[in-house]
Amino acid sequence: MKLNKYIYKKLMEEEENLSPIPITEEDIDDWIADWYNDAFPNFRDETKPRGPPMWLCGPRWYDRRKRIIKEAEAKSYELDE
Repeated sequence: MKLNKYIYKKLMEEEENLSPIPITEEDIDDWIADWYNDAFPNFRDETKPRGPPMWLCGPRWYDRRKRIIKEAEAKSYELDE
């Protein structure tokens, strides 16, 4: 199945559920990862998913600043507790 058809199908499923929660960028990243694992299985070790390339979905190298800020916030919350 092509990626655009897969995402369209997922959007239609969400619309049928009438979920009050909006669809996030992370949801779509998860859908792309699921599609990739279905379309391109790991032939070397079928027990582990192959995982999509970083350019397709997942954390981006240019989001490094955001990741560092989140990690610092998490550490500060741990220190507060």
